[in-house]
Amino acid sequence: MLRPWHYSLVLDKEAAASIHQQLIEHFRSMIEGGAWLGGSALPSSRDIAQRLGINRKTVSRVYEELSALGLIYTEPKRGTFVTATARIKQPSHALPGTDTVATSLQRPHADLYSNSIHTLIQKTSLHHIRRAALHMHKLQTHDYDATGLFNLKHMLANLLAHEKRFLVSPDHIACGNWLALQNAVIHSIDPDDGILLVDHSISTSLITLLQKQGIHVIQLSETTANQAAALAEQIEKYCINYPVSAVWCNTSALFSSENYLTDQPLLAQKLADYRLLLIDDQRSSFPLSQESPPPLASKYAKSLMIGSLYGDFCDAFNLCYIASNENLSSAFLSALNTQQQQSSLLNMLAQSELIKRGEYKKLLTGIHRFLQAA
Repeated sequence: MLRPWHYSLVLDKEAAASIHQQLIEHFRSMIEGGAWLGGSALPSSRDIAQRLGINRKTVSRVYEELSALGLIYTEPKRGTFVTATARIKQPSHALPGTDTVATSLQRPHADLYSNSIHTLIQKTSLHHIRRAALHMHKLQTHDYDATGLFNLKHMLANLLAHEKRFLVSPDHIACGNWLALQNAVIHSIDPDDGILLVDHSISTSLITLLQKQGIHVIQLSETTANQAAALAEQIEKYCINYPVSAVWCNTSALFSSENYLTDQPLLAQKLADYRLLLIDDQRSSFPLSQESPPPLASKYAKSLMIGSLYGDFCDAFNLCYIASNENLSSAFLSALNTQQQQSSLLNMLAQSELIKRGEYKKLLTGIHRFLQAA
């Protein structure tokens, strides 16, 4: 029997969210996302507590809350199982008759197109997850390290070259779950180097994590017209007055296919003038879109580009990656560990097969079709 928790359950004990909250979010995303199908057996609270090195009472409270939400149920002497049709209970102030029913292939409150895209990714990924599970025993320790599965990194390098016109060595790519990669990026930033500028799209929770590491963060104001020039002006203003070391932003929102030839060199030059590290966070952008210009990282050497296979869709099967023009820093690599990556190996193996067989591009074509219909 496939035990999904062995490859997908990872906790970040340094995160702002409590262990209880992380467990709740993880279980909900896997169940509501359909990664754990109805009727699947879950491990005992003792098993989870021992494996993660946490208090068993914490796991028991999580199971009680999930049971109250109708996501799981317990049968005496048999164990705990995923509910076939997860019924999400509304808060007490909700109006009568407004209960939301979410099947294993739907997310609560998601619109029709998001549900269709989510289902499309899920069905394809689940098929390859099951196939990959049969071959996991063939995977050797020399097939992966803390930066991810080697085959997948080579495939990502090819995809970035052909679809994004971004030439990067597989040795300069790290892939896996976002929690592990996020932790590595944060630890690679030296607080003593100076201030980190972040754009308006960066979440409050990420800023909190950065500040917990002693990093001084300044959030830039939102720009509208001629965004690249406006961002360059803000960067220069802070660099003149403060010791700035890096900029964390999403440059895909700054350039269009009409203006990127002039605007990208302008912003790249501004970053180079002050020798800033660019952390180009494009996780939320739709991946590998031929309509979008090449990333700024393709023109600016001192940069890390963060991306994902499925953008904002289907967290349960999504994988993130970080690509750099230069060698990944020793601080970044030391913050990663093989044990964290082992939890994502099955999904890495499944997604690499999906890419190798050409089904990933077919899947993206189907998603594009849904987005255009929206």
